[in-house]
Amino acid sequence: MPFARQPGFVPWGAVASPPVAPILEPPGRFHTPRRRSLLSIAGRPAPRLYVLGLAVGGPGLTALLVLWLSVRAGADLAGTPIQAGAILEALCAIATIGLLAACIAQARQRRADGWTDYAGPAPILAGATLVALVAGVYLPIEFGLSKAGIHLSAGVSTLLEVLVYLAAYAGVVHFVAVRTGAMTWRDIIRPQRLAPSQGEWTTAPEVTTGWDAWGRPNRSWGSRLAARAVGDVMWALALLLPLFFITAVLSLLLVVILGIRTEDISSPSTTTITNLDRWITILAVAVIVPIGEEIFYRGFTTNAWGRSLSRNSAILRGALFFAAVHIINTSSTDPLTSAKAAFFNMAVRVPVAFALTWLYMRRRSLISSVTLHGSYNGLIVMIGILASY
Repeated sequence: MPFARQPGFVPWGAVASPPVAPILEPPGRFHTPRRRSLLSIAGRPAPRLYVLGLAVGGPGLTALLVLWLSVRAGADLAGTPIQAGAILEALCAIATIGLLAACIAQARQRRADGWTDYAGPAPILAGATLVALVAGVYLPIEFGLSKAGIHLSAGVSTLLEVLVYLAAYAGVVHFVAVRTGAMTWRDIIRPQRLAPSQGEWTTAPEVTTGWDAWGRPNRSWGSRLAARAVGDVMWALALLLPLFFITAVLSLLLVVILGIRTEDISSPSTTTITNLDRWITILAVAVIVPIGEEIFYRGFTTNAWGRSLSRNSAILRGALFFAAVHIINTSSTDPLTSAKAAFFNMAVRVPVAFALTWLYMRRRSLISSVTLHGSYNGLIVMIGILASY
């Protein structure tokens, strides 16, 4: 006998209908997965893009990973630095083009298959595209700054780099999610289709017209929006100091357990030359970096998983994915030190990742997660600057 769901069952865990209509449109895995052969193009709405992604994206990304692991293991690349840089740039371009084609092909495939929860590319596939793109733009920026005589630790260098990274974050999200019709920018900033918490299932919808229970006129749309934004900021600031304390303790424990030095751990640069450099660094690390990362890792990634998974599953995946990406932030060429630094860079960001992802899901607002991310980064940079005096 085929499995029959009980009345009121929804994919994210609730077993009964809510006592009142939900405030937001409930998500769910509203699609039927179709199994196809990896090498088959039959029935694919974008066969050329699929072939390009399969033939170019996969091998290009594999080559990049092998190259990165080789360097981290202390391998000496043959040839001059210019030749090695040219090879790296070629691999990044190939991987980016192929992975971008794969993302668009997958989005079109899911839309053709009738996916109504989230008809865009898998977040991990889009994340691989972003990594290849960012890796590809890093060397040209560094080379251009050196040729222009600008010190790489100067504030203007940091600002230029993070502006390019912001463009990369926003560009990938736009092309793989917005242009494919999977999301809109409004969905990203104020998501309306995330898995609801139990409180949202048991809270009556807000009345938008008439008078409230105390006989007062309801607030206008503008005042409600302003009040919500203030709440987003207050939630973020309330979490800042507890989160900083937890992360600081965890960082000290990991340093002792792993036996690594401070210089083995990659962190945002706070080496500045003038007071102007210091302010530019704060602007870059505390404002621009959080906007770019939150657009991708919360506005896109968490949003995508939150439409078809349970609330806890979406938070778990989104947080661990954000933390895991930071394993690439290691500069050591000693294999053991690189492994320790990679583990540290992921583990120390787990509390921050969970806090940011939970807050985005809880408040349904990119403003809240950007505020927490920016204030957290800003606090770290300020402490680093003060310590350098």
